[in-house]
Amino acid sequence: MPTNRPFEAAFRSVAAEVAALPEEARHQVTLLVVDDCPPQVSRANRQAAEAAAAGGVRVHVLGVDGWRRLAHDVLATAALPPAEHTLVRHALCKPTGSYGAGPNKAALVAAYVGAHTLHRRDSDQITQVDPVSGASPLRIEAELLDRGAAAGGKGAYCVGSSLTGRPTRDRRDLLHRSEEYVHRIDALSRLSPAETRVGRPTVPARPEETTAHGGVTARRDHTGTVEMGIAAVRRVHEWIPEMPAVGVLGSDYFQKGLLYQLELPVWHHGMTAGHHYEPWRAEQSSAEHLSWYARAELRYAVLRKHWNAFNEALMTQRDLLLPDGRHFDTRAYAEFLLDTLERGAERAAAIPSAFVAVYREAAATASGDVRCRLDVRVAALEAEAGTVEQYVADAIREFAALTRRWPALVAAAGRLGADGDLGQYA
Repeated sequence: MPTNRPFEAAFRSVAAEVAALPEEARHQVTLLVVDDCPPQVSRANRQAAEAAAAGGVRVHVLGVDGWRRLAHDVLATAALPPAEHTLVRHALCKPTGSYGAGPNKAALVAAYVGAHTLHRRDSDQITQVDPVSGASPLRIEAELLDRGAAAGGKGAYCVGSSLTGRPTRDRRDLLHRSEEYVHRIDALSRLSPAETRVGRPTVPARPEETTAHGGVTARRDHTGTVEMGIAAVRRVHEWIPEMPAVGVLGSDYFQKGLLYQLELPVWHHGMTAGHHYEPWRAEQSSAEHLSWYARAELRYAVLRKHWNAFNEALMTQRDLLLPDGRHFDTRAYAEFLLDTLERGAERAAAIPSAFVAVYREAAATASGDVRCRLDVRVAALEAEAGTVEQYVADAIREFAALTRRWPALVAAAGRLGADGDLGQYA
């Protein structure tokens, strides 16, 4: 569970998921809190974690200092060349605001403790345990991923669900004016027909279905329905990291995205999580947060254009990336990503100005509080527009560099954990 906020309600819900597992399965779970909070909040979070531990749930809290020490030891064990050591350390030790940082920390901890699957719960989401059957998202994920491991390449590599409540990407003010503004924003990242040359697999009219514990239905997800904040993966988190860039929406979806391109199964089940905004996000009363989110979404629009082109390339190179269905070529993945970036240097050039124009138009038609909030966003976007292409390009290059060394880091974490105790970093 990655968190940079008070998380007691969400933590109690995931601890309840663990506690509801059968005893043998419960003992196989390590609950990791990746805490990136101010000291006062972090202390309160630790108290909630300690209460769960007193109830028999195995919990480790990995704070900023503990992570730095663990990252140092993993890097020392990996014995990278000095220049790569510096670059990778910078990529791993990001400040608050990196969506991919928590999953990357968790992936290396999973290698350290020898975990075969990695499950994630975001700290603004509340899950439920069925009081009759004991079914929970965690139990469904574990069951389907275990089946997937037994089935090899044809079984599930990712299992997750979706969210109830307000949308996670808050475009309330654009929608208040017109849905057309949102459609125009989304269209900026799409590839033109000339850029889309790879035939996509046809989504079956009746998707594959299976039934898990408690009669919960799961379906093969072909369209990206699964939210990573309530999902679990196997193997793919050992092949590549998530993008560690700060302040870029969607940068923690690279692992799941890769599975779609390789046609490795992602499954969606019906035990959703409730999404609960913090007050500042629900009320949109802070100019600082409004500005941060606007910049993050603009960066994502540029990233997504490159990412869509990259996915086209991956579809044509599937056999090179996973030649025998078991051994993934991480270095080739990184090189394809860089090649896509260099070939498409002009691809995203028009996005920043067009993105800002949409918000300007929406602001010009608004009034009252909506106009005030849109004006704050417009100002932030105008200040960001001139540097966003370089920001995203640098983030892609950093991600590629971390990706090249990711299997070595995973292996080093495993070696370090064979003789170590995770508690020394908690």
